[in-house]
Amino acid sequence: MSKHAQQDLIRILAWNAFAGAMLGVLFAAFFVYRDVGGLGLWIARSDHPLSALLLLCGGFAVIFGSAVCGTAVMGRRDVRDDRDDGPGGGHRDLIPIPIRVRSRRD
Repeated sequence: MSKHAQQDLIRILAWNAFAGAMLGVLFAAFFVYRDVGGLGLWIARSDHPLSALLLLCGGFAVIFGSAVCGTAVMGRRDVRDDRDDGPGGGHRDLIPIPIRVRSRRD
């Protein structure tokens, strides 16, 4: 992989991680604002509401950021690979393999 391709990949991953993290924070804010499952009330009545909110937003940011990065990586098509082998590789038909098993009788 060339240095330019590596920089492009890192740029794509960084942008997608940032976009996913912001989406996660947006979802967490929506859940707190709409008081889904009493979450907003729990955070409001907490002894440390800022810590609870930061942990919630951080968890959502990590999950959504990882999901968006994974989607970006899996959806990326390698420029060098022009052949279309279909959705999967390997054998299309299952081939049975005989296995010898000794019975254990107590």
